[in-house]
Amino acid sequence: MPDNASEIEEMILKALAGTNRMTLTQITSGLPGELRGCPDEVARALARLKRKGEINGEFSEKDSSWVYWK
Repeated sequence: MPDNASEIEEMILKALAGTNRMTLTQITSGLPGELRGCPDEVARALARLKRKGEINGEFSEKDSSWVYWK
């Protein structure tokens, strides 16, 4: 796990705390560039948080993207 993985998870949780639902693109664009790292890192962090039960997520046909909420 990269050193910044926990930082990414914290930033995601903060972003989701203030909204109803966010797409993967919205979450990624809200992170500082240095925390984005590999394009898949945010998706991996979201999967970890979902697996731990800290966030919820599902594919939205309306948005044509995964959406996440806390």
